[in-house]
Amino acid sequence: MKLLIRDYLASLREREELDAILPDLLSGLGFTVFSRPQRGTQQRGVDIAAVGEDDGERKVFLFSVKAGDLTRQDWDNGSPQALRPSLNEIRDAYIKNRIPPRYKNLKIVICLAFGGVVQEQLRDQLKGYIEDHTTDRISFDEWNGDKIAGLLLSGILREELLPKPLRSSFQKAVAMVDEPDISYQHFARLAKALRQAGTASNRARVRSARQLNLCLWILFVWARDVGNVEAAYRAGELALLSVWELLRPLINGRSREARELSRLTRQVIELHVTIASELLEGKIFPHVEVRHGISMSVGSRSATDVNLALFEILGRIGLTGLWIQWIAAHSGEAQRRVGQDGMVHFTRAGLALIRNNPALFLPITDRQATDIALFLLLWMGSGLDSEGVALWLNEMAGRLTFTIRTRGRYPSSSSDYRDLADHPRDRSDEYFEEATSGSTLIPLIMAWLQAFGRTEAVQALADLAREKLPHTTMQLWMPGETSEAEIYVGDNNHGRALSDLPVKDGGEALLRTIAEACRTHRLDSLTAMATGFWPVLLVACRHHQLPVPPHFWIEAVTPTAPQEAGADAPAADPDPAIQREP
Repeated sequence: MKLLIRDYLASLREREELDAILPDLLSGLGFTVFSRPQRGTQQRGVDIAAVGEDDGERKVFLFSVKAGDLTRQDWDNGSPQALRPSLNEIRDAYIKNRIPPRYKNLKIVICLAFGGVVQEQLRDQLKGYIEDHTTDRISFDEWNGDKIAGLLLSGILREELLPKPLRSSFQKAVAMVDEPDISYQHFARLAKALRQAGTASNRARVRSARQLNLCLWILFVWARDVGNVEAAYRAGELALLSVWELLRPLINGRSREARELSRLTRQVIELHVTIASELLEGKIFPHVEVRHGISMSVGSRSATDVNLALFEILGRIGLTGLWIQWIAAHSGEAQRRVGQDGMVHFTRAGLALIRNNPALFLPITDRQATDIALFLLLWMGSGLDSEGVALWLNEMAGRLTFTIRTRGRYPSSSSDYRDLADHPRDRSDEYFEEATSGSTLIPLIMAWLQAFGRTEAVQALADLAREKLPHTTMQLWMPGETSEAEIYVGDNNHGRALSDLPVKDGGEALLRTIAEACRTHRLDSLTAMATGFWPVLLVACRHHQLPVPPHFWIEAVTPTAPQEAGADAPAADPDPAIQREP
């Protein structure tokens, strides 16, 4: 275990990786961290500052963090970012001007923190520097990868907090990162056990959240090293939802634990976006302009595998772009511009993916409506014109109409892989009615096509529903009273089905009905919505294969709200069929 963690530490980058782990480690060891890494400010050589016990005496610990092994180049290469100039700046400026008054009389330990080891050719120079500058008040300490790994194991990963069964799950998750399904299964066991351990007390919640954050970091770094971050992406979604579940009971609290959990939640969100960006920017976006480039990279001759993989990628593009926008919106003005640029970049990449991979013109299973909705939400915030997405949905409606009328590879209501691989099993009426028993896809694309003014496609879908799908339950999904307790890490047995939607009556009637239902059954009771962390709800929908609630898009696709439409406007069904899903 120590070797695993030491190798992980050696692989961490300096900024936003190693310096992101150390503050939580110090907090877990009982230190009081009073300065954390910041961008855009002069830190005078100090990345992290904390107060803690050393040989029974309280001292100030000042950390200068470097990545990997400490080499002669890192020590003094003429750059202000080298370690020696940083140490000089700590002695000359930070100690004199930056230490809070309440700590002015404490002794100081300057810590050289790095994930690897000191290379031998530098050892004598480092030793000489420390001897020359050690005083009665100032001393030096070397925090190399071996020491940090030992502290992790004796601190927030010690035996009583991460017992052997959990260590086994974690080690197996890391060892199997090149087999994402297996790795995720082991990480899911770890996450479930840590959530359960967190219910013991508020302090236990913080401890479990820290452990999840650290374990996800380790899994990501190992996955990045082997060039396959798929397992880390899936684990990142689950870790985010698990930390949110730990935070939920304290969501309105002002205690120290509530504040710490809120901070850890932001850290896990940022880590999840880092993992997603590594996957998409590194593996997907360089090839989206290549005709069939991503389809061929799936590595399967099965059209089912290609279709499932491509819609999965599209949903991830949509969700990651939304997270980038959310993070930017909660940052400074410069970051808001970066977030908007990020949304545009991701939207254009998604449109290129669609344009060059025709498998995305028609899903094979109805649950892929979630991925479609996520990308539409991304486009909605990007500010780009509607031509690309309108053409995509128009083509999808045409192919949907054709495949259903000919009973070809139309979208199935089943999500079981074996069913999809054999779909359509036959062309009998009995099988057809079973495979098209319900649809969230048709109401979704019909509503958006109506908003885009594609009346011919809307009418074609209305005719299709009336002539070929009278048995199909046209529906959308929205959370219910019990969803808050279940949607993040529970099961899928919750929520309401907005069923019997009037798709046969055309797009305007459909939009009115959905809008009325969304006004009647709001999302205010969900903590993710009430606190402004709305992308957490979208993560839950994507991770657990639930449809995206129409509340996220109905106002954007409804030009005039019913209450503003005037007395002559046709009335929506006053009581659309809303019921708990079985």
